[in-house]
Amino acid sequence: MGYLGKCFHRAFAGSVLFTDKVSIVGGVLAPAIFFARGEAMDAAYQGYLAWTILTIVGGGVALRLVTAPYFIWRDDQKEISRLSEEIADTSRKRRQFFEETFLQDRADLARELTHYAMVNAPMDAFSNFDADAHLNEITRKAVIQLGDPNFRVYWDTFCLAFRNLVRGAKFAKDNVDRLTGEHMRLLRDRFDYDFSAMKAGSTALIFILTENHDHNRVYVETLERLNARYPHVLFDDVTASLWTLSEPQSLPETKEKKSL
Repeated sequence: MGYLGKCFHRAFAGSVLFTDKVSIVGGVLAPAIFFARGEAMDAAYQGYLAWTILTIVGGGVALRLVTAPYFIWRDDQKEISRLSEEIADTSRKRRQFFEETFLQDRADLARELTHYAMVNAPMDAFSNFDADAHLNEITRKAVIQLGDPNFRVYWDTFCLAFRNLVRGAKFAKDNVDRLTGEHMRLLRDRFDYDFSAMKAGSTALIFILTENHDHNRVYVETLERLNARYPHVLFDDVTASLWTLSEPQSLPETKEKKSL
């Protein structure tokens, strides 16, 4: 009934106004013609006029009723097309917004990582750093990128190396009076390893953020060189002992001092 109702509504919409217009025109034009001819308009002509008006109006309504389904379909298609364009435009604007925001976030993160990739500082410069404060802030900006497996590998290397830098620098500074020369040498080697690993990780991250396809080659080559150069500080038991004092070193009477 809903669709039939639309058809009848379209067929009869404006029919009263149309009837009035035809009646006015017929009611004025026909008598004027007879008057111009010097004749009177009798009842027969008035009947013909009434049937003519009725035929015109009825034919118009019938024609509108027959063609109503087509015009309803045409109007629906126009509305569907308009709504589709509106939805597409909204989706396009939303997609453009997120793409621009995503690219801007990538650029900002790459710019911030540049500080880590280009830094050149001695061990004691990292002793006053708060590793958690540094990494927590930058991690909030990087979290959306961590779904990329390559990015995740480089990120883990960067974070671990940075934490090790800070940990080793603090340990060396706090225990400089009790460290042996050999222990300090190992600490420095471990610092050099982590320092280079941090720069390799951050460089690879910058490459992947800027869509430089050499990111994996640069990362792998750097880590291979570091592993070959510093194998003596990479074993788990050695690493654990680097940031702890042995029993003789822990004694308060130990007097040997080493500078950073």
